[in-house]
Amino acid sequence: MSKDLESKPAKATHFMRGVVIEAVLLLVVFLLGLIPMWLKSREATLRLSEAERHLNLARVQNALASAAVDTR
Repeated sequence: MSKDLESKPAKATHFMRGVVIEAVLLLVVFLLGLIPMWLKSREATLRLSEAERHLNLARVQNALASAAVDTR
């Protein structure tokens, strides 16, 4: 009877170790898939920021040109 009680915690510990290893592996695979998506998103954000900066500059130039034409 005492052998049954001693063997169950060892199996439970082995089972829990397997579950933890699988969880860590799933986390690693998830992060490996997340990194490329994050890099693409970061690159797209930088390109958008640059395009918005150019757009604002073009709007200012347009407003100045319109003001110059209106003063003539």
